[in-house]
Amino acid sequence: MSDAFLEAMRTGTRKRISLDDVRRAFFAAHPEVLANPGRNALLLERLRALEEAGALVLPAAGSWEKVGNPTLPNWVQLTREPALVPAVDYAAVPWVPELGFWPELKPPALEAARTINDFLLRRRTTLTMVPIKERSLEIFGDEKRLDALRASGDNSLFGGRLPLSALGAFVVPSPLPYRLADAAGQPVLVVENHNSFWSFGEWNQQAGRYAAVVYGSGKAFQGSGKALEQVLHEVGGVGALYLGDLDPAGVRIPLEFNLTRGDGYTPVRPAVELYRWLLENGRRRPLEERQERAGHIARNWLGAELGDELTALWDAGQWVPQEALGFERLTAGTGAFPPS
Repeated sequence: MSDAFLEAMRTGTRKRISLDDVRRAFFAAHPEVLANPGRNALLLERLRALEEAGALVLPAAGSWEKVGNPTLPNWVQLTREPALVPAVDYAAVPWVPELGFWPELKPPALEAARTINDFLLRRRTTLTMVPIKERSLEIFGDEKRLDALRASGDNSLFGGRLPLSALGAFVVPSPLPYRLADAAGQPVLVVENHNSFWSFGEWNQQAGRYAAVVYGSGKAFQGSGKALEQVLHEVGGVGALYLGDLDPAGVRIPLEFNLTRGDGYTPVRPAVELYRWLLENGRRRPLEERQERAGHIARNWLGAELGDELTALWDAGQWVPQEALGFERLTAGTGAFPPS
């Protein structure tokens, strides 16, 4: 059997190879997968192919990792005389035009491409857009395989060469939790932290200032994709405001979210009056990680006036958590918003 991975495992005298040695052999044979977040799935696929070929034996379930995505065997047992595996003549495969880049691929990506090619030959004229895990199960018999093949946060395979849309698949964004109010036609308010989500959501039931209060879940909001559009549609919201912590990380979240938006999608705008209240009244905390030249992001998000105030706050080594404007503050006073 001519296989660089298998030969790398056979360099020693032992027949039982530990998982650490298996990984080293795999990455030595296929260094191109080292940076691939789906490298464990690619390794497992190759191990199963070698087992099917009679080159090795995988252990029973009790000798596999307890955690992992996917889990891998703690060891493999090499056979003494591996069976010959007929080589695949990839040049003889009737490749669809979308996979015309196949000569640039190396195993095991090449074998994955061939499986996708077989699928496209069967289904290319009857594709409906479906969630990625549904399509992955149909193509590979494994609902996670397409996720393993794509780069983190990307909507394509094979280094951007094949869009998921060519397979009739799309990545479903995690839903955004929201608290509806009887205020259709108002904007929604996205808040960064979950305690503020409760406070603003509870207060807004009576105040009716926002069509809904949405939980952004910190940095997860940057990858929420089209989920905000779904919220706006369901609650009858017009536009979206955002409120986060007044530190550099909290400001970057909505800025980076907006950078990912395509034409026709709703960006978030700063909830200016809430940010102003926090700057004027919020309890300040020491800014533990000083970041040089962060002032431009403050101005990009809040505009010149408030941005300069926030920059001065950071230069003084301070920041304000959004929890400074909490439930008691929101509900106090005569209904002025926000209360003074």
